[in-house]
Order: sequence, then C-alpha cells, then structure tokens
Amino acid sequence: FGGTALISAFMMCVGFLTFGGACKGMILNNYSTLDKGATLCRLLMGISLLGSYAFLSKGMRSAFYEIFYKGKEITDKIHYRTMQILIGILTTLALFLGDAGFVVSVTGAVLGSSLIYIIPPYLFLKSTKRRTTDGSLTTTSTLKFERLWNKFLICLGVFFAVAGAGMSVANTFFPH
Repeated sequence: FGGTALISAFMMCVGFLTFGGACKGMILNNYSTLDKGATLCRLLMGISLLGSYAFLSKGMRSAFYEIFYKGKEITDKIHYRTMQILIGILTTLALFLGDAGFVVSVTGAVLGSSLIYIIPPYLFLKSTKRRTTDGSLTTTSTLKFERLWNKFLICLGVFFAVAGAGMSVANTFFPH
C-alpha cells in the first residue's frame, strides 16, 4: 500500500510540475492535438469509457431494481423500460456535457474511493459477521476494534467519494 501511495504521489507531483496550476481536469487536454502519444492516449481513454459502460449500466440497473422493484419479478417489459429510461438519461447527459474530463473525474472519485475505502472494509464486515454468527470466529476486543476501524474507513470512503465528485462538479460548472 505504501509503495502504491508513493508512486501515486510522485506522479501527481510530476503532473503538477509539468503544467502548474493551469492544468485542466482531463490531463490529456493539456497536450497538443498534434502530439501522437497524447492522441493515442485519448483514443484509448475513449475505448476505456465505452468499455466500462456495460459494467456501469449493469450495476446501475441492478441498483435501480433494488430500489424500485425489491422483491418483485422483473419482466421483460420492466427490463426494457428500465434500460430505455437509463440510456435516455445517460444520452441526455452526454448531449449537455461536452467535457469528458468531468465524466472521468466523477467516475474516478466515486469508483476509486469505492475500490479503495468502501468495498474491502464492507467485505471484511460481512465476512466477520457471518463467521461470528456461525461460530467459526470468536468475538475478541481486537476483532471489535478491527470492525470499528473498517466502519470508519467506509465513512471515510463515502466522504472522499462525495468530496471528489463535488469538486469535479464545482470545477466543471463553477470554475474560479
């Protein structure tokens, strides 16, 4: 973990020292359109965004079903109507958002915080709860502290996700 944090901090410093305070949210927009390497990276970023659509839409659809159709059977009609609504919302947003950097920054803030701070502690909490319930794990003061620490990490992750997404919104729609 420490090595990854050092590499990330180093890369952030190099990026800031390269472009300074005038750095745009989508780092590739700082490079010339004639730069072949940056153009290739833009193409790969586009492929990445298109490729991630299937994963994100499945997750969004599942969450939608959990909220609005919990315990009910999902018919083909509900499935198709849901996908029309969700794709319509995404298409409308795409028409009004001309900066892919905004999408990348919000996605990075939310998914990055989730992958680092929310999902691992959540899995730990679910696992330890299941194992203490079935008797294969004994509740100790160390375990109680670990569970409390993991709950704190989840709260921290939610804070970072909201703060990161909020900063992306603020920088995109209310630049200083």
